[in-house]
Amino acid sequence: MADFKSRLACVIAADGEIVRGYRISKSEKVGLGDYVLTWQEELQGSAKTNFSCVVGSEMYEDVEPGICTVGLLSDHHQMRVRTYAPSGLPADRSFHLAVFRD
Repeated sequence: MADFKSRLACVIAADGEIVRGYRISKSEKVGLGDYVLTWQEELQGSAKTNFSCVVGSEMYEDVEPGICTVGLLSDHHQMRVRTYAPSGLPADRSFHLAVFRD
């Protein structure tokens, strides 16, 4: 599993609950379509962090199109994810996130 330490992943429900994940410590819904994720690993510093986020289902439910954006925060263990409806307006959406650190 040591090879996977640089990889982090999660599925977050629209209400901010962690559905499943690898090396995620906490998820907090802080506003409409606005989530702060806390990881066990640092996302900044010597590691270069790349991420991919897609609006997706928690499990089997249908998914409408949507957008998500990801940004790092001043706490090196945290990032902010914002989700949007196709219209571009903020919306609570479930999402899948993969983080790669090298």
